[in-house]
Amino acid sequence: MVFSKLYQASFRKVSIFLTFFLLFLGVNSHSQFYDAPTPAEYLSNTKPFYIPGNIFVTGITPKKNRVPSHLKEFGFYHSGWDEDDIPEVARFSTFVDIWYFDKDLMAVARKHGLKIWVALAPIFFKDFGKNKQENYLDRWEKARQELLPFKDIIYAFDPLDEPFQRSLLPDKDLKNYLEEIGELIRRDFPKAKLAITFTHNTVSQARFQLIVPENYNLFGVDHYVGVKFQDEIVEKLMHKTQHMDAKYYLIPRGFKTTNRDYGILSEEQLISRARQAYNFAISNSKVEVMFPFHWKGFTEHSKEYFGAESMPNLLQQYERIGRAISRNR
Repeated sequence: MVFSKLYQASFRKVSIFLTFFLLFLGVNSHSQFYDAPTPAEYLSNTKPFYIPGNIFVTGITPKKNRVPSHLKEFGFYHSGWDEDDIPEVARFSTFVDIWYFDKDLMAVARKHGLKIWVALAPIFFKDFGKNKQENYLDRWEKARQELLPFKDIIYAFDPLDEPFQRSLLPDKDLKNYLEEIGELIRRDFPKAKLAITFTHNTVSQARFQLIVPENYNLFGVDHYVGVKFQDEIVEKLMHKTQHMDAKYYLIPRGFKTTNRDYGILSEEQLISRARQAYNFAISNSKVEVMFPFHWKGFTEHSKEYFGAESMPNLLQQYERIGRAISRNR
């Protein structure tokens, strides 16, 4: 019995010594992984480190991913459109995007521990976003009642994708309308983000600062042409909205297409774009979200669009990014 106790005490001391030794070794020999965020090229799926004697240590392995605290969310466009997709993306996402009327899918998202990014366009706009709905107040009242049970998992509301590119309303009228929509949302969902995706054409307008809705607080800009991530247009958006208390989401291109207007990119080039976007995100403190376009393939005007789900190598890169943001903190 005495020998057993002495053995246990000695073993415990050795375990503690090994723990601190490995922590010291990890921090000093591989300090680049601790002093600065891990670049996309070096992200890995870190495994926990176990030491016998009921001691559990995580994060001391050399390839531990370091993600800055400002980068909080990851999800794909078109990731919450079908029930079968949700459990698949839940492995490496924090949210899915869902249309406001898909309550069953919201319940599935909740079941898998995900937040939701809610698209509202048909409530407030008709003709694919071109015109204002006459009965939008009644439509919103009905939707509001149905969305309240999901209040705890709603991360953001999106009234209309690319509104200043899509709508036929004059810019000033559209700004006022979006601000009215924002006020309606905030009455019952004060903690949810109010998001707008702009096109690069909109952001490049000289009068852009005059048309940005003032009560929105989460902005993104899309531009999918070229082999490089659109960091310059993102920086322009940040500069033109610096007077606002806003955060930003990045929209790296994650698709192949037969539409040559976007250019033909290889999977390797899409991977490079994903890495560039992530490295931009970790170096800019106001970037809160990565929101790649897109997860699920679709057909539009006879043109095919193939999402990340159908490209294994690109998907692997996004899994590493998503897991780093959502779990390896």
